[in-house]
Amino acid sequence: MSPSSLQSPIAETAQQSLFDQHLSEAAVAALWRGQIIDAVTLVRKEQRIDLKEAKAAVEAYLRSQPALQRRIEKDLADARAGLLRWVLFFFIGGVGLLYFLM
Repeated sequence: MSPSSLQSPIAETAQQSLFDQHLSEAAVAALWRGQIIDAVTLVRKEQRIDLKEAKAAVEAYLRSQPALQRRIEKDLADARAGLLRWVLFFFIGGVGLLYFLM
């Protein structure tokens, strides 16, 4: 039996046991508010796991909840679009101000 065939099920089992952990209501509520970092922090403290494991648990939960994942992705896209509008506003305002000052 090759070493690679032994490692795959072991790694899979470790990941499955990590993702079988349920998130608390507070962590899920934070995700619905779009506060991913807060959810990871809550999972870390509640389950006493390291950052990498907490992040993986939250990501696994998000993958199991497509509606929540779409909502978070939409919120992030809206935030990026808003940031772009502000950057353009300040750039155009700065150019206009320079035009009138010169």
